[in-house]
Amino acid sequence: MKYIISCVLLIFGISSAFALDIYGNGAFGNMSFSEAGTESLGSSGDSFEPEYFGKGYFGISEAFENDLQFSVEYRRDPILRNSVYTLIGFNADFAQIVVGPFFGLFNNKDSILNSGLSTKLHLEVPGVVFGSFLADSTIGAGISQEGDYVQEKSAIEAGFYVPNVITTLSISSDSFTEKVSPALTVADKITRYALHADVYKKNVRYTVHVLIGYQNLERSFIYNSYTDTDELAAFIVGFDSTFKVSDSLSLMLGTELPLYAWGVGSLGSPSASDALYEVKTGFSWTLQKLNLDYQE
Repeated sequence: MKYIISCVLLIFGISSAFALDIYGNGAFGNMSFSEAGTESLGSSGDSFEPEYFGKGYFGISEAFENDLQFSVEYRRDPILRNSVYTLIGFNADFAQIVVGPFFGLFNNKDSILNSGLSTKLHLEVPGVVFGSFLADSTIGAGISQEGDYVQEKSAIEAGFYVPNVITTLSISSDSFTEKVSPALTVADKITRYALHADVYKKNVRYTVHVLIGYQNLERSFIYNSYTDTDELAAFIVGFDSTFKVSDSLSLMLGTELPLYAWGVGSLGSPSASDALYEVKTGFSWTLQKLNLDYQE
């Protein structure tokens, strides 16, 4: 924790010489399993029950010229729980490498801090095509004692540019596996296949992001001799818009909705009266770089 605080103070200490970005995103929805659940709904003959949740992230990022970037982020979501990232990015003409430690933070009473490593590689032919590969994983010997857990995140993206639209295909998977008792391990996982379109126009202050895709939400209860799994599948659509208030401030507002969601296997489908949704908002604020050059 002292390391994280020192990094934050260092960034603010040198922000008078370089540009500092402050950004955040928050969301509220109900397409989630209860975080406190310890028994399978499907094994009891029950249906999916919406569980309200909040998620988002907040970060600060410092750019040093054009080749080096440092950031600190706090993230929270219903799958990966709480985590803090400290990342360094190296930029080249056709590639960017981002690497650094992350820490699971207060995710159970037995583990205040759990360390991991995050890596990302982004390749691009400017204005033509691009691709990204991301892998985050907790570092350790695995799950053997009560309170042990592993956070994992992976994603692959590929996209291309056409006039006024950036199109991206992505596959992502997030998982959180925890040994909650000597006889039970609980594993949460979400897998998503998505098509994104970012629409923009020169000299227009707002951009639009549209998402269509399929996602699979799972919770597995792993006992010594058998496993019960609750699984919810859904076709989803999303829409958000970002408005550039000024050269330094941008605001975002959006939503995601399942076109159709259904239980897989023994888990019953959500009730027709249950409206599943997620609403989100965010911001990005750049503290302008100060001109320290001497003028005669």
